[in-house]
Amino acid sequence: MDTLETLIEFSRKYGADPELVNAGGGNTSAKQDGIMYIKCSGTALKDASEASFAKMDLEKLYHIFERRYPEGDREREAAVLADKMACRVPGEEHKRPSVETLLHALFRQKYVLHLHPALVNGLTCSRGGEAEAGRLLGDEVAWVPACRPGYTLALLMHEKMKAAGSPLGVVLLENHGVFFAADTPGELDRMLSDMTEKLAGCIREFPQTGDGGAEPGYGEKLAKLSGCEYFCYNGSTTARAFAASLEAAKDLLTPFNPDQVVYCGPGAEYVDDVDRVRAIRKKTVLVRGAGLYTFGRTEKEARNALLLAEDAMKIAVYSRSFGGPRHLPEELVEFLVHWEAESYRKAL
Repeated sequence: MDTLETLIEFSRKYGADPELVNAGGGNTSAKQDGIMYIKCSGTALKDASEASFAKMDLEKLYHIFERRYPEGDREREAAVLADKMACRVPGEEHKRPSVETLLHALFRQKYVLHLHPALVNGLTCSRGGEAEAGRLLGDEVAWVPACRPGYTLALLMHEKMKAAGSPLGVVLLENHGVFFAADTPGELDRMLSDMTEKLAGCIREFPQTGDGGAEPGYGEKLAKLSGCEYFCYNGSTTARAFAASLEAAKDLLTPFNPDQVVYCGPGAEYVDDVDRVRAIRKKTVLVRGAGLYTFGRTEKEARNALLLAEDAMKIAVYSRSFGGPRHLPEELVEFLVHWEAESYRKAL
């Protein structure tokens, strides 16, 4: 099996597990003979094929770290995007590589796997995350504080790797996810399994987000009030617990990670009494006595929002075992809402 076939195979495997990644989140890459295959922006890992990957010139990507860019967010990201697009090899000009292409290029190992597991993000999205990561996983696992994604995050990772003095194999990104890098898919499996086992052993409470029964009849009204045609519903034990009161819902009203901003919007809304509500301003709504609703202009949009809202519930519950939840800072939410790269991914 060649490098690209191997990449496609393990991308599909990890992408098919909703505990690891949802919708268009997560990405994978492989390096061979100066070329890096990187997942295209917005494509789903579970549906990976040869067309899902862009071929990038690694040497050109490395030169991006030597350049100086404007300080303004919009100007900087536009300039970096143009330079990154110029790194595509001839014949790949119709493809748009992942927003995290530069991060993948930094790893010297052949294969790189970037996931957003709810269990891992219970740690990265917690107040005690960094200290607990050091205690449970050791010094060989690097921790990168929450920051603007894209070029800013890549620069921070670059400095972290230079300071380490040796190739990093596992990197945790606060309020984001985890990177694994290895020379074989088997090593990636082992790394993920080891981390999952260690974290699961620390969890004091597990979420119950499975089917909670029939929708109580609020969906169509709420969807209409939101200006959307489609809705999805979760009435599970955990969803109803979060919807029991505004105080109980507070941990879900602000997003934990970029994927939630992309697919669920910049926050959720709490409804105490459906009969009194006159408008719905958010894509995700918690309704007292009912559970969780998501809305969309298409069925896919509503479904993706539900997947990430369910992910948020899991993260909130898991984070209680690591000092309680830590949400994305407001400035990062604002950046993500207006970032062209995430708008592109959302549109797909």
